[in-house]
Amino acid sequence: MNTTAFYKSIISPILDRLDSETMHKAAVGSLHLAESTQLTRLAIKYLGAGGDRISSPMLETVVGGVKFDNPAVVAAGWDKPGKSIRGLYELGFGGIEIGSVLEFAQSGNPKPRQFVIAPGVAINALGFNSPGMEAVAANLLRYKGLNIPIGINIGKNKDVTEQDAPRAFAVVASRLYDEATYFVINVSSPNTPGLRKLQDKPILLEIVSAVKEAINSKGPMKPTFVKIAPDLTDDAVDDVVDLVLTQNLAGIIATNTTNNIELKASYGSKWKDQPGGLSGDNPIYREMSTKKIAHIYRTAGGKVEIMGVGGIKDGKTALEKIQAGAKAVQVMTAIRGEGACVARTICLELIDEMNKLGVKSISELVGTKA
Repeated sequence: MNTTAFYKSIISPILDRLDSETMHKAAVGSLHLAESTQLTRLAIKYLGAGGDRISSPMLETVVGGVKFDNPAVVAAGWDKPGKSIRGLYELGFGGIEIGSVLEFAQSGNPKPRQFVIAPGVAINALGFNSPGMEAVAANLLRYKGLNIPIGINIGKNKDVTEQDAPRAFAVVASRLYDEATYFVINVSSPNTPGLRKLQDKPILLEIVSAVKEAINSKGPMKPTFVKIAPDLTDDAVDDVVDLVLTQNLAGIIATNTTNNIELKASYGSKWKDQPGGLSGDNPIYREMSTKKIAHIYRTAGGKVEIMGVGGIKDGKTALEKIQAGAKAVQVMTAIRGEGACVARTICLELIDEMNKLGVKSISELVGTKA
C-alpha cells in the first residue's frame, strides 16, 4: 500500500470523526515545528511527501512574471498566518500563497465553521480569521533568502466599509511588500458580508488603483492578481478581465469556493443553509471553476494569465484546468482529502500525461481545450 492509499484508507477516516478546524490547526502547527531542523525537514520530505521534490524542466511555468518550478501551488486559506511555508515547499509544492491577510487581527465567524461533509469535500465559513499583517510580517522573516515563491492574499476586516476598502487593501500590500513574490486581491470569499460586492467593476477599480499605488510607492510593481468567485456571471467575469487588462495586472485566480445552495444540499438538507463556501472533490464545483477559466482564456485571447483553483486533487484534474487555460493550479482542500503527497502525485501524473501526449513543456498544453 503506497503512502496516499494508506492515508486515504486508514488516516483520513479517523480525521473525519474529529473537528476539522482543530485538525487543520494541528497540521499547520506540526508542519511549522517540523520545518525547523534539517532532520525533521527530511522527515517531511520522505515520510510526508514520499520522496524528493519532483524537479523537471517539463513542469516549469511562469505566471504573470512569477516563476514556479512546478505548477502545483498551495492556495490561500491553508496557511493563513504564513507559518509553515518551508514545510509546504518540502512537500513538493511549487509555491505557497498565504492569507487572506488583513490589516488588523480578526477572530472570524463563530465556531464551528469548518466541516468535512464528504471525503475530499469541505465547507468553510471561517470568515477571514487572521492574526493581522504585523504578525504575518513577523512570521515571514524566517523565510528570507529561501527563494520560495510566496503569494500574499490580501483582504479587509469585516467592519471596513466599502468606501474604506481601497485603503484597507492597500495598507496590507504596502506593509508586506518586501515579503511578497506576488499579491492577490481577494474580493471573492463568501464568508465576509458584502465582500463579493467588491467584485463589481467600479469599486474593484478603486481597490486595484489603491493597491497599485501602494506597491509602486515601495518599489517596482509586483505581480498582482484578482481572485474571483465561481458564482459570477460571464458578464461580471468579462468586467474583471477588462479591468485586469486595462490596469496591467498579472492575471486572475479562478476560482474561490462556491456558496451554491443546491450543491450544499446535495450532501444532505442539514448543509443547505450552512453559511460558507463549498470546495474540494465535487464534479459540479470542479466544472464551475474550469468553465470560468476557459471563459477567461477565450475572452482575453490568452492575454490574461490564470491560476486555476477548484476541485484539483491529482494530475488528471490539474491537467483539466491547464488545458482550459491555467498556467498554474492551486490546491487547498485536497491537502486534507488526498494527504501530504498530493503535490508529488500531481507532478508525477502530469509528467506521465505529457509523455503520452508527446509534449516537452507544460506551457504547450495551456488553453488547448478552452
